[in-house]
Amino acid sequence: MNSKSDILIIGGGIIGLSIAIELKLRGASVTVLCRDFKEAASHAAAGMIAPQAEQIPTGPMLDLCLLSRQLYADWTSKIEEISGLNTGYWPCGILAPVYEENYHKNSSLFGGFWLDKNAVSIHQAGLGEDVAGAWWYPEDGQVDNQALARALWAAARELGVDVRDGVPVEAVGQRNGKVYGVSTPAGNFSASHYVLATGAWSNELLPVPVYPKKGQMFSVRMPGLITGEKPVLQRVLFGPDTYIVPRRDGRIVVGATTENVGFIAGNTPAGMSNLLERAQRLYPVLKDFPIQDFWWGFRPATPDEMPILGRSLSENLSLATGHYRNGILLAPATAKLMADLIFDGKADLLLEHFSAHRFFKASNSPISEKITSKKSMLTYSTAIEKQPLATVSDKSLVIAGRQFKSRLMTGTGKYRSIEEMQQSVIESGCEIVTVAVRRVQTKAAGHEGLAEALDWSKIWMLPNTAGCQTAEEAIRVARLGREMAKLLGQEDNNFIKLEVIPDSKYLLPDPIGTLQAAEQLVKEGFAVLPYINADPMLAKRLEEIGCATVMPLGSPIGSGQGISTAANIRIIIENAKVPVVVDAGIGAPSEAAQAMEMGADALLINSAIALAENAPAMAKAMGMAVEAGRLAYLAGRMPVKNYASASSPLTGTITS
Repeated sequence: MNSKSDILIIGGGIIGLSIAIELKLRGASVTVLCRDFKEAASHAAAGMIAPQAEQIPTGPMLDLCLLSRQLYADWTSKIEEISGLNTGYWPCGILAPVYEENYHKNSSLFGGFWLDKNAVSIHQAGLGEDVAGAWWYPEDGQVDNQALARALWAAARELGVDVRDGVPVEAVGQRNGKVYGVSTPAGNFSASHYVLATGAWSNELLPVPVYPKKGQMFSVRMPGLITGEKPVLQRVLFGPDTYIVPRRDGRIVVGATTENVGFIAGNTPAGMSNLLERAQRLYPVLKDFPIQDFWWGFRPATPDEMPILGRSLSENLSLATGHYRNGILLAPATAKLMADLIFDGKADLLLEHFSAHRFFKASNSPISEKITSKKSMLTYSTAIEKQPLATVSDKSLVIAGRQFKSRLMTGTGKYRSIEEMQQSVIESGCEIVTVAVRRVQTKAAGHEGLAEALDWSKIWMLPNTAGCQTAEEAIRVARLGREMAKLLGQEDNNFIKLEVIPDSKYLLPDPIGTLQAAEQLVKEGFAVLPYINADPMLAKRLEEIGCATVMPLGSPIGSGQGISTAANIRIIIENAKVPVVVDAGIGAPSEAAQAMEMGADALLINSAIALAENAPAMAKAMGMAVEAGRLAYLAGRMPVKNYASASSPLTGTITS
């Protein structure tokens, strides 16, 4: 068989399923191919949510873990609501006992609270004699990893994700820098975009530095536990080389060994003996609890023990693998950041630190130098100052196959002089300038010598059909515009800004005439950029017939009213698969930034620049506003709340 979807995720563990659910909730068609759901590392974990107890050093990894822990409560609630299953999420805090030999270890740097030996016994009785004290991390917690895996699987199915278990991917086909499909024993599958989330098995498909680290574990049951009875062990114990995790149902999970043995399966006497010895030293009463089960799993390790997240060398393949010990913890943040990147085109600054490129040794790698910093860009202002804006990944504006760096288009009309227009175009930094074909032909005021005024080897001409009241007129003028571009040296310029405006008072475009003219011009090989009312249905129809962009008005031409059609423009942006260029009505740089923050791909601004007291200065301001708005859109604004939220955390504040 041959199956195709928007996004194909290779790997059906907690990472693959989490990303699939997030993408599906955003409207994507998603397929998940799972080699063997039962063998996923998700099932073999302990489920600790412990960025502080693990004492992860300050830096990007800690930032990512803290972000994910912050998301956990809402994320698991969402999964439970969709699936109807409990995930076992429990923000119970974690106790990290310390033995006499490492008593000096200072974990206050990791946000813990020190408890001496007497205080520890109040928090949890029964710890070993060698325990000298413990650090208490109240914000850490746990989730039942097996329950979570089942809930994610059920939620994905409930949402309509096409989940295929027992379908191992045997090869990833690539051509011309893109993945064109994957082959499996069940047939070939293809998609517009692919995600590699195969954990410890990633290196079997692609040359990424991920390898298995085996971990052996076992579980015991607290004897005599009656429903509603308080368990003997109430705290997660994160001890040296050992963790002991009590579940609410009376199970206790104990782990784990760390072994570089490849994919050699099975529990071993040596591994289990060492694990039992360490666990009994930490919590001696464990020796009398009946063993319930024992198992092993393969953690997906990387050389620096940090995950690989983000883009790959293939244009349409993303990587989400190598989470090592933190796959359960990092699932919510991974799902969010990867969905932002894949579906919305937003590359969070954090992703730069987890790019696969950090393992490239070439000195000219633009990423390798950044990754070596141990400082957290979220914690230290000096690190932020060293990060160039290029860390926010953005693609060029592409219209009809042609790339442009600037997202601002300007016009040539209404200026007080040709010289003022020339200087304004330069200051704006624009690469596309629209020219009214009829006004150039008739040498209307302000357009004399226009053809010679700009360097058309550097500026792309966008002829427009301004002044046309019918579809027939617009088609004729468009043909003249194409010839005009050729005369000015742009032989391959087939662009036309289509305007059909019979209304002389409000200058609102005619939707029917615009559609009729667009259909004909597309047939004639034009790249049509239609100026329209902010009508989502018309925009969709124009896209369907082959227009290169859609150009909804923010408010009436030359009015300077700003974005009065914001709600409709947002709908157009959300649904369009061609660039959306907001045209008309913008009067100030703040309004230009607003349009770009909404997700517009570009702006066309004429009157606000030409009619300003200092047109060149306004042109520069508009260019800066477009860049700022685009960067803000890619960065992702904070959520709007109905209540206040303190800028400084209250944890650790001095109380009287």
